[in-house]
Amino acid sequence: MQRSSIVWFCVAVSITVIPLSAALVVTPAGVDDGFTISTFVNGFSGIYGPLAQGIASNGNVITGSRLDRKIFVFRDVDGQTRADAVASTSYTCESSNCNFAMATAGSQVYGAQAFGGIYYHFAQDGSFTPIPNLEAAGLRGFLGMWGNPVNGHIISASNRGLVDINPVAGTFRVIQKNLFPDGVTVSPDGGTAFVAVGGGVSSYDIATGNLIRSFATGHSPDGMGVITGGPLNGDIIVNNNDGTVGLLNPTKPAGPDLFTIIARGGTRGDFVSADTSNGTLFLSQSEQVARLSCGEGCSIGGVPPPATVPEPATLSFLGLGLAGFGLAQWHRRLIG
Repeated sequence: MQRSSIVWFCVAVSITVIPLSAALVVTPAGVDDGFTISTFVNGFSGIYGPLAQGIASNGNVITGSRLDRKIFVFRDVDGQTRADAVASTSYTCESSNCNFAMATAGSQVYGAQAFGGIYYHFAQDGSFTPIPNLEAAGLRGFLGMWGNPVNGHIISASNRGLVDINPVAGTFRVIQKNLFPDGVTVSPDGGTAFVAVGGGVSSYDIATGNLIRSFATGHSPDGMGVITGGPLNGDIIVNNNDGTVGLLNPTKPAGPDLFTIIARGGTRGDFVSADTSNGTLFLSQSEQVARLSCGEGCSIGGVPPPATVPEPATLSFLGLGLAGFGLAQWHRRLIG
């Protein structure tokens, strides 16, 4: 309907109120699967909070806030607010939606503003410079992106479709020119892209661009991350716009076992980002970034599971064993 055809007899203002905070809590099904949720940073407001995150080479977390028009840098610890940022850099909007999508690829942080932003490389302090050649080639960001854990490339939604970007060389290859998804993630073997598109989730072969399978979840999926290791290996965490977090098992047929809600009560779930330092997953909400952990022996987002550190008692016994072995060798040399 065109505006010229509407006759206004009164003026009514409708305001969508976004909750300032909500309790994103793990469901009983999520508890059974070993998931836990904590708050990484809060104190934001609006439809979008800090939309996506990247892990700098020094371990700090880089994120952007459209409300503040700033790139923030935080330490990688929970329980922070905006005031705890160790650095911030102001930026100007260069697109119709200047939230930054971000990804960690090859231990570097990259990003672009949604719906037409230039692709940037971020320094440790949050400052950023264009990735060479991409701007001249006319490539612009669209929405989600993810770092390929195998080769350090960026798999990204762009104005050319779904693309494979080599950020070091400043080159790109179109995977599927007709695909303009929202959230994007990549399988641990670097061969499959999972994308949020058309109100569901679809998987595509990165090498050929061919559709592998589509999944209907019914919960407005957005950001995603694939689990590596443990009993849920290969399952996909899905952050939903309706304030829930789901677990998608891509090996299951359509039915009740395909998609399980593991957390609910959030504000508006959007992008997710892998914490490559420890295998947890950042979940963007309207007012905060939550952190999801899948427990011991697994990680989320294509990151290898963290090495198991022996308990102090185990280390003590190991030390005694090594000492005993050394004494035995010394005794053998004496009597040999």
